[in-house]
Amino acid sequence: MRRLIAAVCAAGLGAALSVGSAASASAASKTIVVGPGQSIQAAVNRANPGDTVLVKPGVYHQGVQIRTSHITLRGSGDFRGGTVLEPPASPAKTLCNRLNRGATGVCVLATRVNPKTGEVITPVSNVTVTALVVTGFPASGVFGYGTDDLRVTRVAAINDGAYGISRFESEETVFANDIAIGNDEAGFYVGDSPFADTVVRGNLAIGNQFGIFIRHARHVTVTGNHIRGNCQGILVLDDGERGGAGNATIEHNSVNKNNKLCPPSEDAPALQGGGILLLGATHTLVAGNSVAGNTGKQINSGGIVVASAKPLGGRSDPNFDTIAHNTAFRDHPADLLWDGTGTGVTFTGNHCAKSLPPGLCH
Repeated sequence: MRRLIAAVCAAGLGAALSVGSAASASAASKTIVVGPGQSIQAAVNRANPGDTVLVKPGVYHQGVQIRTSHITLRGSGDFRGGTVLEPPASPAKTLCNRLNRGATGVCVLATRVNPKTGEVITPVSNVTVTALVVTGFPASGVFGYGTDDLRVTRVAAINDGAYGISRFESEETVFANDIAIGNDEAGFYVGDSPFADTVVRGNLAIGNQFGIFIRHARHVTVTGNHIRGNCQGILVLDDGERGGAGNATIEHNSVNKNNKLCPPSEDAPALQGGGILLLGATHTLVAGNSVAGNTGKQINSGGIVVASAKPLGGRSDPNFDTIAHNTAFRDHPADLLWDGTGTGVTFTGNHCAKSLPPGLCH
């Protein structure tokens, strides 16, 4: 993530403005239809605020960069017989591909950013990406940077080289009814946003490094998701950046058998068997979740784990977190684990078999 911010600054993004970014939504919006053999990017470039780019069923070996506000990119379904985006033989020389150091499936990128700090000056607003498959891209499946009211719905991100569906430096995002399978990093990522105002709901995350990853972000709701077979199911992390992470609500999710083994990397230790992990997260509610069968011997292993981020370079202990009315069984080394750090951490009404320390189960 820090490498991404540095790349944004190095690219001099502050001087890059998209055509039509200051235009108001068109009173007579139109639908631009793209069929097999045609360019999705060309259609997006022609679109005015208020327009929809509708992509017919088929396999398209191309990525798309969106820098116009108030447009919709709509496929014909998030399944193999719908609209499928796969990487081209020669990726387009877009700014987004430069930032990600590889081809990205769908990139929604701010129109103006401070080239020294990476601060978003003019976001791209009210963009919807829906009803398509994005698979096999060396970078991310769907990537947002500097967005306001980005909506990604009914999108399947499969076997992408970084994140499945992600957003950085953005506000008021919705990821809903999406699928993220087999992505090298997080299936769903929310980062670098002290006022994220983001909802991640009704999604499926299988076989990623992290199912849902919240880092250096606050005000995120994670609800009604099904998460299994990842190295870590849900993670809220204080990574040491000013502002920390937290003010999240994690409720009514199914987080089961996240027992994939991820070896240590440049950014993370070895991971396996993690259900829900609050690492330096503050003012976070974990309630009404079903957590089972998450088992391992790594730092993240266990059903619901609450710990300080300080030993790993973060700034915060897990202050004022509430773990309430969850059901957790068959997790190892325990269903509930707390390292004893933090102020105002409460465990109440949780149905489970084993906790460390003892006494946290109802």
